[in-house]
Amino acid sequence: MRNLFLTFLILRSATLQAQTVQGPAPEPGNGSFLLLRVGGGFYITGADLADGFPQFASLPTGLYYKSAKNITLGINYTPFWGNKVSYNNLFGDVLGPSGEILDQNGFPTIIRYYMRGNSTTFTAGKLLGGKPGKPGQFEIALGTGFMQHYVKMQFDAGRTPQLEGAYAKGYDRLTNGLQLVQHFRWHYLNPETISLFAGLDVAQGFTKNRRSWNYGNRGPDKSTHFDFYTGISAGIIIPLSLKSQAQDNPKYFE
Repeated sequence: MRNLFLTFLILRSATLQAQTVQGPAPEPGNGSFLLLRVGGGFYITGADLADGFPQFASLPTGLYYKSAKNITLGINYTPFWGNKVSYNNLFGDVLGPSGEILDQNGFPTIIRYYMRGNSTTFTAGKLLGGKPGKPGQFEIALGTGFMQHYVKMQFDAGRTPQLEGAYAKGYDRLTNGLQLVQHFRWHYLNPETISLFAGLDVAQGFTKNRRSWNYGNRGPDKSTHFDFYTGISAGIIIPLSLKSQAQDNPKYFE
């Protein structure tokens, strides 16, 4: 997020300098632009991903190039934040007779579980529709990249040594691999101001567990997983170049 913000400042400064030197910019409908897209999303999981995490939220962020022919090329970062973990058994034989994790004093350990992870993808898409004075457009975009997810546990540190240090890797189910994504979004695109987007996101992951031993499985997990999720996202689009010419001859993306 910090890197994207710094990129925005650099590109904005360069754009303003270029307009000062070269004179009026071309009309928005005929130009190409850089767009910063920031929003929020909520996703439902399926296939193997649902075995561990039923749902999660995110703040997807993307930096996009829009060509004069309405082709989009983008890089996207989507963090995963979930507060529900649905694995049947994370601990295996570490559980005591009561079915609980006991600390070094013999008391049950209170553990909170979270889903954490992220997705980084590169996409190519096409903007459809949109006419002068009618900035609404529909985007279809496809892409590929890398995804990973794991279980984050919170408990009182220093009291449960069987869950800490090197042992912690046996419980977190760290999984990652190739991802494919499809985005179907409606955009209100006006290069003179902050714009809006909303749409449907679909993703498929072909992943593997990266730990050499999982205590819950009482051994390594060498299988290939199919991780699926879909959901909605919405947010704002920040144009990285503003066209003063639109004040005299207002147009939007064609």
